[in-house]
Amino acid sequence: MSGNGSSVHALQGRRAGVVSRLLAACVDLPVVLIGLGLVYLGISGAMFLLRGDRFRFPSPGVLGAVGIGQLVLILYLAIGWSTIGRTPGQQVAGLRVLDRRGSRPRLGLSLLRALLCVVFPIGLLWSAVSRTNASVQDLILRTSVVYDWRSHNARRQVEPKDAAVTK
Repeated sequence: MSGNGSSVHALQGRRAGVVSRLLAACVDLPVVLIGLGLVYLGISGAMFLLRGDRFRFPSPGVLGAVGIGQLVLILYLAIGWSTIGRTPGQQVAGLRVLDRRGSRPRLGLSLLRALLCVVFPIGLLWSAVSRTNASVQDLILRTSVVYDWRSHNARRQVEPKDAAVTK
């Protein structure tokens, strides 16, 4: 951002809007699809080794594929949020997920947030109309998504600048 002398770092700690979240999701989607493909190849290879007969790709059916895809997505999100506070897509967009104390969410909270995001994705769009840029998942779990360009090694907490995190 230029023109008025401001930079993207002026947004540091502010809650992210729906556009930034969607841009991060556009980066994360291919990563998840590649991961899902690798899981499928791994299962195929394991089945071949266990059976020892002719190789056939397994056919999980639509419900099986959707279920496995949702599980991979939940794990992807939860692991990213609980380990470094962000997914690779959120890293690219300069976003970080925080708990109510302004810290990286623990695994349990990350799993619950990921489950809510996958089961009720339309709730993420609430951040487009929310005055505090909070999704339904953020409101329920008292989390927030903020702009944060610091490396994952930085240990200090991030306190959202534009709205107090519910404590």
